[in-house]
Amino acid sequence: MKVLLLLLLCFCSLRAEPPFWGTIFIDPDIIKPSDPSAYLALTDAGQAYRTMYDRRENDWVRLNPYLFNATYKDGLKIEVQVNPEFGNADVARKEAEKYADIIGQLTTALRRDVETVWIHKGVNPFGGGNNNLLIHTGQAVKYINDGILEEAFVHEATHTSLDSRHAKKPKWIAAQKADDEFISNYAKDYPNREDLAESYLPYFAIRYRSDRISKSLASKIKKAIPNRIKYFDSLAFEMYPVIRREAPTVDQLFYSEDKKLMSISWSSQLGAKYIIQSSSDFSVWKTVVSHLIADTSLTSVSVNLDSKVNTQEFYRVGLE
Repeated sequence: MKVLLLLLLCFCSLRAEPPFWGTIFIDPDIIKPSDPSAYLALTDAGQAYRTMYDRRENDWVRLNPYLFNATYKDGLKIEVQVNPEFGNADVARKEAEKYADIIGQLTTALRRDVETVWIHKGVNPFGGGNNNLLIHTGQAVKYINDGILEEAFVHEATHTSLDSRHAKKPKWIAAQKADDEFISNYAKDYPNREDLAESYLPYFAIRYRSDRISKSLASKIKKAIPNRIKYFDSLAFEMYPVIRREAPTVDQLFYSEDKKLMSISWSSQLGAKYIIQSSSDFSVWKTVVSHLIADTSLTSVSVNLDSKVNTQEFYRVGLE
């Protein structure tokens, strides 16, 4: 028994301790209030009874909230339900518009399953899931003071729109097992419920906001969850408004006759995935290079050309 116990202790100690307690606190500038929003408009929809969750009650409540329909530039829509405790439609509208705009800073991938937003007073945790985002405005004030309101929404929206699609996927589970550690104590304590949401924000930071975080923070993230990062990279997330769907501008094109090598440089968006294609007639295009993830604002790639091909070739760079 003593030998068995010793072996178990040695095995358990092999897993490294998480670098963070919770990931919404790692950097307040991953998303800034000045970042673009997909928010388009808010229209009043009167009042009607809805079933909402209220953490002050730790239960579902039946209320007659003020209703507003928020629309976004990518075509998504959300019904915002504001607790009648706010007193009147004008006050409720201000709350609805405030959060509808901030939620618009989330990518299409994170908003795609958000059908409703519940807004209550109180200093209580936010929530995600149930095709919903739950807001308690007293807690929102705390998040604003700490500069992490937007980061908190990323975490909760991951629960809403990504958990059901990925948390139980064999490849995600394999990535969890392959990494030496969890990204946070919160993820470690609740691996089935919180690991995806805790991991996605750091991934977003190193892939799409690497110019805003320190090298030491980026290093900690990459060291802790390399296989989870690869998993996220393999997915075709719709990243608007973080990634704009616009054609890249080619800054330089160089061809070496001796080496049969073509070099292309273009202005890129951090984290965007690019593809290079070629054609001899502008009709049929074949992929030369794919899944190029930009890690700087200028991306350069060299392509070896087939010396046996004598036809004239045209090349283009686009978002994947």
